[in-house]
Amino acid sequence: MSAAKPFTQAVLARDIKIAFRSGGGWFYALFFFAVFAALAAIAIGPELSALAAAAPAVLWLAAAFAIQFSAADIFEGDLRDGTLRALSAEQASLFPYWLAKVILLAAVSAAPIALAAPFVLSMLGVGVDVSLNAIILLAIGLPALILVAVLTAALASGLRAGGLLATIIAAPFAAPVLVFGVSATNILFANGVLWSPETLILMALSLFMAALTPGFAIAALQLSLE
Repeated sequence: MSAAKPFTQAVLARDIKIAFRSGGGWFYALFFFAVFAALAAIAIGPELSALAAAAPAVLWLAAAFAIQFSAADIFEGDLRDGTLRALSAEQASLFPYWLAKVILLAAVSAAPIALAAPFVLSMLGVGVDVSLNAIILLAIGLPALILVAVLTAALASGLRAGGLLATIIAAPFAAPVLVFGVSATNILFANGVLWSPETLILMALSLFMAALTPGFAIAALQLSLE
């Protein structure tokens, strides 16, 4: 465990440096999130009541698509240049590498989305106080969306049109998170209740994904090297 921690930190530091140097990851997710929400608002129309009613679905769909989009090629660079093969040969387990990618996605994609979410909700006619509580719900569900994105990126790694395939694979995994995320947010907006049963299920989904996805993602990465 003590050896795994420095390794995870080294991979994470390298990937964050690459993300900011290339202007990628962190900006693409935030840009997609904002554009998706803006286009949805335009499509719904200028009526504030209609915008507020659609706000939960717009928020969660925009976040899910933005995270999935930014994670689509998260392993491709290391696969192409042989880094992943070398790490697999040197390390007893790819778990520290997988963990570094999860933390990377949380830091450069999910965190900016969470920070931008109040502005998006304000654009959709949602009050500031309610928006802040909605961000708590989003923060509860984001780990599940991140883990799904990393898992599906691993499953599609090394395949032609892998990014599109990862998005298709992600749909059944992300659907429960979106259903309960939107439901919990609707209850918050309608009744002011933050800790509803739907919120607890959303929390359980994040914990379930944390237990389920590492083994499958690591196995998929090892398979892509064969």
